[in-house]
Amino acid sequence: MLKKFSSWSVSQKIATSFAFVIFTGSILLTLPISQLPTSNATYFDNLFTAISMVCVTGLFTESVHDSYTIFGQVVGMALMQIGGLGLMTLIASVITRLKGRIGLRNRLAVQEGINRGDARGFREYLSDILKYTAVFEGLGFILLSFRFVPDMGWGMGLFTSLFLAISAFCNAGFDPMGNVSLVDYVHDPLVNYVITSLIILGGIGFSVWFDVSKSVKCYFAKKCRPSLKVFFRGLSLHSRLAVSVSLVLILVGLVFFVAVEYNNPNSIGTFTFQQKLMAGYFQTVTMRTAGFATIDYTTVYPFTLFWFVLTMFVGGSPGGTAGGLKTTTFAIIFLTLYNELRGQSNVNIANHTISRPQVRQAFVIFMALMGTLILGTSVLSILNPEVDFIYILFEAVSAIATVGVSANLTPTLGELSQAVIMVLMFAGRIGPITMLDSLVRRTQKVQDVEFSKGTILIG
Repeated sequence: MLKKFSSWSVSQKIATSFAFVIFTGSILLTLPISQLPTSNATYFDNLFTAISMVCVTGLFTESVHDSYTIFGQVVGMALMQIGGLGLMTLIASVITRLKGRIGLRNRLAVQEGINRGDARGFREYLSDILKYTAVFEGLGFILLSFRFVPDMGWGMGLFTSLFLAISAFCNAGFDPMGNVSLVDYVHDPLVNYVITSLIILGGIGFSVWFDVSKSVKCYFAKKCRPSLKVFFRGLSLHSRLAVSVSLVLILVGLVFFVAVEYNNPNSIGTFTFQQKLMAGYFQTVTMRTAGFATIDYTTVYPFTLFWFVLTMFVGGSPGGTAGGLKTTTFAIIFLTLYNELRGQSNVNIANHTISRPQVRQAFVIFMALMGTLILGTSVLSILNPEVDFIYILFEAVSAIATVGVSANLTPTLGELSQAVIMVLMFAGRIGPITMLDSLVRRTQKVQDVEFSKGTILIG
């Protein structure tokens, strides 16, 4: 069996590893020790929850609070942690720490899973991922405990803080609070800013952490004090692009949300100005594939939901715990269109030219994700003709971008519609191309044939 697994393609290994964890998690969540006596969760609900947790989404048919015991919630934390980092990454980390060696095929699978382009310093890279994850989640756990221990007592307060720290860093969006998410803490600065910081740290990408960390160490080692602009230029092109796009999306999203919802009495209209800014900042960050909420999304205006759809689709950055199209992919597509309008054939940014294969790959990823979204949304709208289309679209994008925010629609859908949501979550986590590639068994290598040039009218 192991020999057969080692001969599989990278896509098959990634898809199978996630499917294995999902199936195992669904069984563990179904055990009597995981279920509360008052739980209404069926195996289908547990399977849905397992997929959502491993795909770090946050959608559910039955809430964690009402369905699972402490043991079941511990299983949930493990599923989110494995889903956020990837099973192949964790296994490779253990093997390399034990001085073992992993084969080239498995190494490629891990690299694909964490969006790493080369194998240099592979062991150290995996080790650093676990270290940084432990530090960020540990710090979030400590800070959140200052709020939840006084509110819930030592035992439940510490457990809730740990659950939320893991869920936020993994961009999973689950919480043990019930169906209202973090609505009760909409005006709490500690909860808002700790959760959003964990979301950003998890979604910005592993390579960005290490790049910034390296620059910070160099900054203090040389005891120099360059300007922020010089410091930023010292980062890699990828890090600069990921950070820049993330900041722009957060700032633009904050302005749009507050401006549109400013006088909406059902959402933030009754808040003070500072509270409106904090609520807007939280919603904007959580739409980067986190899934938490401090307001009820059924109360916002349709334009706000549509803007959220666009933000969710872009998602976080590559190589992290976030989903979506990814910030750098979005930037390449945008820059391609921008440069085309300027009459340039090359995609240039910060005195660098993006290679044509990377540009092509960005458009392929965009079309694959968009095609899967259109198909899933179409099926959901056919199955639920009585539901407003904007809510169908909102839920579908939330699933495929592994965001997990909901306009309270998913629990009300039929099982067939919920199955469509599950497929969207799985495709969004491993990537539509990876999922399709894992299902196709290539019997022979396809040659890249080039014929005589053809001309087609476009536009």
